[in-house]
Amino acid sequence: MENDELLSIGKTAQLLGISIQTLRRWDSRGILKSFRATFNGKRFYKQQDVNIFLNDLPTLGWKWASQATPSEPMGEFYCQTSDVFAPGRLSKLKNDLQKVDHLGIDYSLLISMVGEIGDNSYAHNLGNWPDILGIFFAYDLNKRVIVLADRGRGILETLKSVRPELLSHKDATKVAFTEIISGRFPERRGNGLKSVVQNILAGDARLTFRTGNAELNLKKGDQELNITECEAFHGCFAVLKF
Repeated sequence: MENDELLSIGKTAQLLGISIQTLRRWDSRGILKSFRATFNGKRFYKQQDVNIFLNDLPTLGWKWASQATPSEPMGEFYCQTSDVFAPGRLSKLKNDLQKVDHLGIDYSLLISMVGEIGDNSYAHNLGNWPDILGIFFAYDLNKRVIVLADRGRGILETLKSVRPELLSHKDATKVAFTEIISGRFPERRGNGLKSVVQNILAGDARLTFRTGNAELNLKKGDQELNITECEAFHGCFAVLKF
């Protein structure tokens, strides 16, 4: 299929795994713009634009997590419940990673990090999802990137139940990634993000993690957490590059 080919709105929705109504909303918000035919006014999409949209997983995940109007992610990237995520799609990632040469980091460390980040999304929001239940989970092993996102309450709202003195997303993010927290409900295990930091520092991988208006960036060799401000949203968004 040629990159300059025009696709109907129906075909585009099918390729993206979303409804035509969702695609129209994305168009109006500038997430994925259409073109109007002069002879009949119908919407069409450039194949090249759709290809870029599908292949840029961090942008796709961030737009879904931060968009004002909630909608379910594309089907192939949507883990509505924890059992779809793990062992389901997490097992597929494990099998795919074992086929990749020269990762720079043990594949088991990557699986552990992805599992902890994804599990935290479900545990933090059990029975309290603000709008869309579940997580966005996608990866491209050719580009060596893994993306997870949710539209949940975020770390600050989760931790305030046991650490009411926390007032900012930056402080809550630091606590979540560095401190052992007991009594957190409903998260039974509760402290997996500390292991994510240890695994990043042990291997050749980089993490970007956003929650609220805080952004954490971490890579091997860092002596301390680098947490800055970002565009505010509710939920969590993580990109692992390796």
